Amino acid sequence: MSTAFDLVIKGGRVVDGTGMPSFAADVAVKGDRIVAVGRVAGSARRTLDADGLLVTPGFIDVHTHYDAQLDWDPTASPSSWHGVTTVLTGNCGFTLTPARPEDTGWLALMLSRVEGMPAEALSTGLNWHGGSFGDFWRRLAGRIGVNAGSYVGHSAVRRFVMGDAASERRATEGEIAAMQDLVRAAMREGALGFSTSQLDIHVAHDGRGVPSNHAAPEEIVKLSSVLAEFGRGALEFIPRSFAEGTNAEDRRLILDMYRASGRPIEIQPLNILPSDPDGWRKSLDFAREAFAEGARIHPMFACNKIAAHMSLATTFLFDEMASFREALTQPSPERERRLRDRTVRDRMRAELADPAGRAFSFVWQVVFVEAVRDPQNRRYIGKSVAEIAETEGKDPLDVFLDLSLAEDLETQFVLESPPSDYLRQLVASQIQDPIVMAGSSDGGAHLLSFVGADYTTRLVTEWVPDTLSLEAAVHRLTLAPAIVHGIVDRGVLREGAKADILLIDPNRLGVGATHMVRDLPGGCPRLVVDATGYVATIVNGEVLLDDGRHTGATPGELVRAGI
Repeated sequence: MSTAFDLVIKGGRVVDGTGMPSFAADVAVKGDRIVAVGRVAGSARRTLDADGLLVTPGFIDVHTHYDAQLDWDPTASPSSWHGVTTVLTGNCGFTLTPARPEDTGWLALMLSRVEGMPAEALSTGLNWHGGSFGDFWRRLAGRIGVNAGSYVGHSAVRRFVMGDAASERRATEGEIAAMQDLVRAAMREGALGFSTSQLDIHVAHDGRGVPSNHAAPEEIVKLSSVLAEFGRGALEFIPRSFAEGTNAEDRRLILDMYRASGRPIEIQPLNILPSDPDGWRKSLDFAREAFAEGARIHPMFACNKIAAHMSLATTFLFDEMASFREALTQPSPERERRLRDRTVRDRMRAELADPAGRAFSFVWQVVFVEAVRDPQNRRYIGKSVAEIAETEGKDPLDVFLDLSLAEDLETQFVLESPPSDYLRQLVASQIQDPIVMAGSSDGGAHLLSFVGADYTTRLVTEWVPDTLSLEAAVHRLTLAPAIVHGIVDRGVLREGAKADILLIDPNRLGVGATHMVRDLPGGCPRLVVDATGYVATIVNGEVLLDDGRHTGATPGELVRAGI
């Protein structure tokens, strides 16, 4: 084959996304599509030498909240640093659209509260003044570096129709019909599907449960049924019984959603929680039983390091315990006064000692970032709260609170699980199950508590070859999510497919340390995790990242289901 190409990748080891064994080949690109995979001859505007490199499809991150961040960060970092070329946003029922102009601020503050995004960053960097699903995404045409697909979110739809009552009561039949119309319009304008959640810990900035939490099961089923009219797309749902492993009521609801829509449903990650260590297994058993009956229910696995960063100034991790929640939701200086109060501390101690108190199931590691007021505290970097308490002869809770108060509650901690062969075996069993999706990054959310964008790199470096072959791991990050979500012509290296391509140096591929940067609008901080070994990240035929550095290109597109 002799012709002129825009890009040729020469001599790499192609892992094409199908799960089939890798092979040596060149890959040629013309415009935004792959036109040849094999031996390529002819001139090219640009040639990349892939000798010794892996050539794979770009990864698809199925669970993110980059809706807002894409306004100021076209690369959707740090996900793109870890090989992601397509992000799926609008999960958990939380989108900024559709929105009446007077509700955009409310929706942004809700997103800030439940998804851990600094309100100042949203108010400074988000340029959204209301409108339809299509209006929101048309603003970003030609401005984003990665591809983005989005669900239409239940809470935004409910707020649009019901106003403030969306956070108070169930909907009437007429209101549900109006919501169906909004979901229908969003699907016509390119939505990937419909998302919702009903977690009790999802409390908005106004102290009330988010709008989707007030929906009756029949409302969720009727909104899901809209997808049946289109014959494409997917549903995403985090049920109320997430932690306990999807109870009977939620199982009925999920199966009703599937029967009404006929579309795949992505549900919660199979997190191994101290409050119910077998909850994940119940959820997986349910998904397997549903598949056996013909219903496509897909939980997610998490292959990240089990850790949550936090400071008491911003965390929601203790919201399930009333003593912490009541103190931490107070304005300053009342918040600090309560945290010093001995009676309050005794209540906290009692709740932490209860089996439902999660925190003592973890090793507490103190991690000071850049919020240190007292240099004397630097001697404790890397030590657990228990170790510090033993050294000082104090109670661990008192150490935790005193260190926080000394730093205006900005002390950075990490709650992490110690290494465990048993836990690794459990996660391996999840990874090996073909119905379980790779995901749960929550990219763009929980910016001061958790960074999950490294799951793609960790799957390839830490779970290959013992748990999966390289080809199987790449398949789980590319073609598998494309198929489940109805994304056509991505996730695979073949003639005619979109040219989302990674060049990876397997000898350098790795995950860096989690660290804090202040690159959000208004100088607000966030946690990120670096990557090495991604030689080139190509989106729609253009190099987006060159050895991890943004080239300035913005070739990303809105990804539509089935189109």
